[in-house]
Amino acid sequence: MSDALSRYQARHQQLSSGSSSVGGTLEAAGDLLRRSSRVGVQAVEPALRAVTRPQIETWLQSQKPAELRTQLLKAAEEAVEVALGEGGDEAEMWRTSAMDGLSARDRAASAARALGQWEALHGALTGPAAQRRDDFLQALGNLDNALRPRARWFIPLNPQRRQERDLLDSSEQAQAWWFSARADCDDLVATWTQQPQSLSPHLQSCADCRDDLADTAIVDQPPARHVSADELWRLDVGLLSTDERARIESHTAQCSDCAQAVLALEEGDAAIDEALEMEAEGSTGPGLAARTSREAVPRRPGARLPEQREVLEERRDFRVLLVRERQRVRLLVQPLSGRTVTAAVFTAPGKPSIKPTQGPEGISFELGADGGGTRSAHLTVMAGGETLERDFSY
Repeated sequence: MSDALSRYQARHQQLSSGSSSVGGTLEAAGDLLRRSSRVGVQAVEPALRAVTRPQIETWLQSQKPAELRTQLLKAAEEAVEVALGEGGDEAEMWRTSAMDGLSARDRAASAARALGQWEALHGALTGPAAQRRDDFLQALGNLDNALRPRARWFIPLNPQRRQERDLLDSSEQAQAWWFSARADCDDLVATWTQQPQSLSPHLQSCADCRDDLADTAIVDQPPARHVSADELWRLDVGLLSTDERARIESHTAQCSDCAQAVLALEEGDAAIDEALEMEAEGSTGPGLAARTSREAVPRRPGARLPEQREVLEERRDFRVLLVRERQRVRLLVQPLSGRTVTAAVFTAPGKPSIKPTQGPEGISFELGADGGGTRSAHLTVMAGGETLERDFSY
């Protein structure tokens, strides 16, 4: 920790020299303000008073906080390499690079804190500058909403994260989730490569770790195979064997999705029967309806499938599908190459992400009822070294 502490103590000299850019001054001042109990703030006010309003406005125009998302996602990939790699110099390289990504988010937090202090000294920003300030802060908030729930990615960096967390003032630690969230969940990493024989005291007591273990249980012990489209068609035309029908009945007793698919077939059959009866009665009288057989109506494989799937994106490691089922829409992210895939969906800026469910096909997000006008959402997918950011409508 002494090295990290010395690094922050050096911010005083950086501010006193007056040689930093506006962004560098804000970051250094914010670093000290957020660690005041450990390093003091004596150099902060003179440095911020020297920054002019036009300089602040120019700095705000240059900010691109959305780029931090890419840095943090890259840091997450590198942190996983620390845990799953072979160790040694390579692991140290991944660890250093991943911590650089977390530090970039922390510097943005320091700049935001110093900006608030600058306004306290010079007066609040107004007009377009105030709007740019609000946009900057909102973008940081959106980023945090997206990635805070995925803080487990950074658990392999916990020794270094704890050092950084402990240097922050107590009032700052919870907000700096990139250093503090899941910083004591080291035991979870061992479960990424093997099923533990018994849970450690931490894994037993930590609600977040228990949730993570529950989410991965379906991968370790996958549920029974779902009913396929071919089986649904053969069920519809009466071609299933007794054993196949028994398996489907057993599966649908526990799987609401497949039960809904079978129900859709039954409702479709009833609609066809009703239409045939109405047509027969309208043309030749009710007598023909009794002699009309629905089996005489030719059917083809794939007719009246219980869902519609639209491929939104296909990459080497994953595929993104928009699935329209009976009265609902969901987004499905399917792994393709055996790599670990993570995804998040947001229906509006600043709102929490939709809670995903893990199934045999991949990661599923319930988007709500079908119909009711066009809606939009934002998707983030990370797999291997690839990251997808996409807005989509449904």
